[in-house]
Amino acid sequence: MITKLCDCVLDGITLERVIRNEEFVMPDMHLHPEFEIYYMFNGERYYFIENKTYHIRKGSLVLVDSMHIHKTSVLGKNFHDRFLIELNAEPFSTFFQNISGMSLAEFFFKYSCVLELDEQAQIWIERRFNDIMEEADKKHDNYSTFIMMKITEILLYVRRSHSERLIPPNLSMSDKPKHKMINEIATFITQGEVRVRTLDEVCNHFFISKSYLCRVFKEVTGFTVQDYINIHSVKKAQQLLERNDMSVAEIGECLGYSSVTYFERVFKKYTETTPLKYRKKLSIIKQKVRNKKQ
Repeated sequence: MITKLCDCVLDGITLERVIRNEEFVMPDMHLHPEFEIYYMFNGERYYFIENKTYHIRKGSLVLVDSMHIHKTSVLGKNFHDRFLIELNAEPFSTFFQNISGMSLAEFFFKYSCVLELDEQAQIWIERRFNDIMEEADKKHDNYSTFIMMKITEILLYVRRSHSERLIPPNLSMSDKPKHKMINEIATFITQGEVRVRTLDEVCNHFFISKSYLCRVFKEVTGFTVQDYINIHSVKKAQQLLERNDMSVAEIGECLGYSSVTYFERVFKKYTETTPLKYRKKLSIIKQKVRNKKQ
């Protein structure tokens, strides 16, 4: 059974509180440009982010950076009650920067984390989430501004927690042996400047069979090994498209793709656009920023 207590889309902000009492696995292709705030009101989940697995439970607050690989999966009972906020860069980034002195991208680059909140902190932050839900439901005058203020309060709380070291790091890291092993494998796949590992290379490095690797990797992360390799290669490709003038064929070759057609197909699968269109979009955005500064 699924119960939605909040489901609201504002300009650049998506709000969703869902209570689930049935098995749920996030979609395989979960890589998006929005920034994400995830809070667990009740229940438990595993949360795989980039190359680490976290044990999420009541009072866990998760901040996921833009374009970070992430996926939740079942832990124990299917029941869980969570609140999700997805933020586009604008208009919230400008609002947040005017108050905090840093952009949304700068904030999430520095403070993306998993926090385990104590009882007092849970009461404080749940009051903010409940205020957000009430505003989204009643839609009083300036309710969107009020919601952005409450989200800003939550983010500033995270920054203060970091600066004052109120919450120890990595408290939520799963200590299960298979999670530790897959975390090592995921780190091996993602390390290095450009080249992405092949399935054979991963198996040879860790002295494990393909069937075992594929089964356990999917079980822990929710991704197939090949999906994870491809998603990481797309992220690398996006960085190369943004930072230099290499051709699409040259970028594909750097990432280990012998066929530029196959590389373009993989890129489009995970971004819903082609490498050339992605580069053109970046160019337009940069030009708008330059014009605004002038």
